[in-house]
Amino acid sequence: MAEAATSRREATDRWFIRRGVPYVIHEYRATTDVFTRAAPFLAIVFLAELFTPFNDRFSGWAQVGALAAGVGIMLGGAGVINLLLGRRFWQVPERVGTVELVVFTLLPAVLPLLFAQDSRWIEAVLLVVFNLVVLGATYVVVSFGLLPMVRWGGTYSVHQIALIGRLMGRILPLLLLFSAFLFLNAEVWQVAHDFTWPFYALVVGVIGLISLVSVVVRIPSELVGLARFESWDQVCELVNAGDSPLAPAAPPTGVAVSQVPALGRLDKVNFGLLMFVAQAVRVLLVGLFIGLFYVAFGLLTVREATIVAWVVADSLDPIARFGLFGADLVFTWELLAVAGFIAVLSSLQFAVSTVTDTAYREHFYDDMTREAREVLASRALYLAELSQAAQAAEAEPEAGVA
Repeated sequence: MAEAATSRREATDRWFIRRGVPYVIHEYRATTDVFTRAAPFLAIVFLAELFTPFNDRFSGWAQVGALAAGVGIMLGGAGVINLLLGRRFWQVPERVGTVELVVFTLLPAVLPLLFAQDSRWIEAVLLVVFNLVVLGATYVVVSFGLLPMVRWGGTYSVHQIALIGRLMGRILPLLLLFSAFLFLNAEVWQVAHDFTWPFYALVVGVIGLISLVSVVVRIPSELVGLARFESWDQVCELVNAGDSPLAPAAPPTGVAVSQVPALGRLDKVNFGLLMFVAQAVRVLLVGLFIGLFYVAFGLLTVREATIVAWVVADSLDPIARFGLFGADLVFTWELLAVAGFIAVLSSLQFAVSTVTDTAYREHFYDDMTREAREVLASRALYLAELSQAAQAAEAEPEAGVA
């Protein structure tokens, strides 16, 4: 029975990681979870830094000797640390703790001190800083499950393409009312023609950032409602409807649904990132669809002479020319720029509408909330089962004493 419970918990932990919410895991810590899970990557970085002795100071067999000395120092130092910690010399640590992280950060810096020339101290300091940056980036990526979250977001976007295609017929007329006048406006084409690409990227990036910010600001208030459940029957219904390893679920005994711990600060950040990825994928897909629509629309409706007149130029330098039904079509940088500009503006309008418009929320937000509710329901049941196990463990000694 205990083995089955342990296996069930481990399967649930892996499911939370795959869904990009590792902070739901009970007693999730940096040393026992984050850096230990990242140990293979850190080992690769550590071994790659063995090549720091290669520089212009040595050549031929001297270079080989410098490499051998570097290998001896790095691996020998790690082995000595193992012995001091009571492990075998060549043993791979099962847990990456503070000592291992200090060794990873400082030991490679010994090599520049021994083998570099004039700038040995600078190289050593830069190597320490680089390792600290690697550890910081590793902590952020692994602790918040960013890689599984991105993988889930990619899978989620594939499913969303079909949904966006079905529902675009409903929102496209509204978006066209907003954007068609812009597209067929000479001033917009003139601005697009005069833009340098760095400034164009800056403007489009700022508008895109505003779109994403409009998505982010509502997430904290949404999480409060999504994490609230009226009964265990509601929790079990959500768990059983999805692919959670806790299914088939039954209401737990001895723990009220109101006793489930509220989301902590890092839990909220983790779930917020998950919801952000889901919404950002949707906003980006809508922008991509609108951009492609206007590229096709512009190819068919805006002739080369019209573009020349609009941008007040003597001639164009099109990307491509081709014929269709006896007409010459031109694919230009100006068309791409205008279509991209309207795409990000349409994304902004869509992002704001999903927050403020009831009809948009019904079609584009409710299915995402069901995904989040499933994970939150699994979290509630997971924590309740852990509480039950703890109560049972406390009751056993008392029963033995009686």
